Amino acid sequence: MTCYFCKRRIRAADLNLHHVKPKSAGGTTTVPTHKSCHVAHHIREGHFRAWGRIGGKLSAITRRWAFTLKGVKDNPAFEMDRQFYRLYYAEAV
Repeated sequence: MTCYFCKRRIRAADLNLHHVKPKSAGGTTTVPTHKSCHVAHHIREGHFRAWGRIGGKLSAITRRWAFTLKGVKDNPAFEMDRQFYRLYYAEAV
């Protein structure tokens, strides 16, 4: 498997999946990347900064991840985030 960004080989422990079209825009296609290349891409594009601004204004919407992320969706530590989301968007879940 090769990295979508740097075209080098990826070890299983360093594998990250990048959505070619953002999930928020309906994207479902993912490509393999190195974790560091994936993070660097989003930093370079200013995505983390933009997502942080959105998160401050729409904190309930940003907590949707608490239902979908692997290792988070069933983790009791994130129950508060799920409850907060349900409080404002109960019909969506």
